[in-house]
Amino acid sequence: MLKIKKEILIATENKGKIKEMQKIFAGTDFLPRFLSEFQEQMAEVAILENAKTFEGNALIKAIVVGERLGMLTLADDSGICVAALDGAPGVYSARYSKEKTDSANNAKLLAEMARVPEEQRDCYYNCTVAIYDPVTQFVETVSGQWHGRVALAPRGEKSFGYAPIFLSRESGHKKTNAEFDPEELIDINHRGKAFRGAMEILKGYIAAQ
Repeated sequence: MLKIKKEILIATENKGKIKEMQKIFAGTDFLPRFLSEFQEQMAEVAILENAKTFEGNALIKAIVVGERLGMLTLADDSGICVAALDGAPGVYSARYSKEKTDSANNAKLLAEMARVPEEQRDCYYNCTVAIYDPVTQFVETVSGQWHGRVALAPRGEKSFGYAPIFLSRESGHKKTNAEFDPEELIDINHRGKAFRGAMEILKGYIAAQ
């Protein structure tokens, strides 16, 4: 008998994230749908991610989208936290610069790190995933982190966000994320860790129903 997969909504329109999620959920009992498929239904819905924590922003998005579409929803909030900047940009990673573009955000961060030596440029990515079921009001969150260093200059064009200036620990701090295809890194990056954790929570939640 053909097993029917459980539909889940992943609240993103980001093409890079969608490719990563498709790889994570391939071969599982879940069928991911994406916010980009529901633009008409979400046209007049405002999602104000104004919390001061990754968890808070992920919960806002998951609950607003889940309630609107009536679907079991996963939403994430991610960012880079730099030790020399007391954890900044953190939750403001996507809007760190006035322009709020990837290139401008990277340029601002590098400018602020200009006098920081290589051995003091430690940082980590954080991804927090919120799960929300509008039918039962079930809510849970899970986080994943990925450690590395801030590069001295941007390199690579294969990814998005702060990838051109993030040197992962796994690469020996030699290659930036943007020198890899994003799907190559999903087994070790912050989003992969958080969404795989969310999948385990979902399995237990669904089995208990």
